[in-house]
Amino acid sequence: MLIALRPLLVTGVVAAAALLMPSLAAAQKSASAAATMLCATVLTADELKAAVGTALEKLDPVARGEGETECDWMGRTGGFKTVAVLFYDQSAIKASPTAPTGDAFFEMMVKATEDSLKVKREVIAGAGLHAAFVPAEPQTLAVVHRADGVARIVANGLTKAQTIAVAKAVATP
Repeated sequence: MLIALRPLLVTGVVAAAALLMPSLAAAQKSASAAATMLCATVLTADELKAAVGTALEKLDPVARGEGETECDWMGRTGGFKTVAVLFYDQSAIKASPTAPTGDAFFEMMVKATEDSLKVKREVIAGAGLHAAFVPAEPQTLAVVHRADGVARIVANGLTKAQTIAVAKAVATP
């Protein structure tokens, strides 16, 4: 009896997969498009080149969760350099159980880095609503509170001045 049902089961599984594939592909395309758009608006390749002094290759953006995207760049010209920008929009911030406002979220991110590295922040004047540089070795870190969210910038191979220039570029919506 089970052998007789096997063609029906296989046909049913194939039909179900065929029905689900377009919706899964559309959801993935939509999430990818949203991440790409967000990354392109937070920091463009031209803004990054102006801040760093050399062009870096943009890697594929990653949607890390609701309202959170990560954009990465890498370059080997003039030494190995990487820049990662994690952007948390208002929906991600409001969903935070401990820091549901932009000010609190910004403070949480900066304070966590200060505490873990035992270093103090340096305020970046004139960048976003709030911005801070936190020295780290070998990385450099900046956090920027914009009107539409909070960005965390982690850089390798960049100077303090370059990281601050990236933060100022990110601060401009």
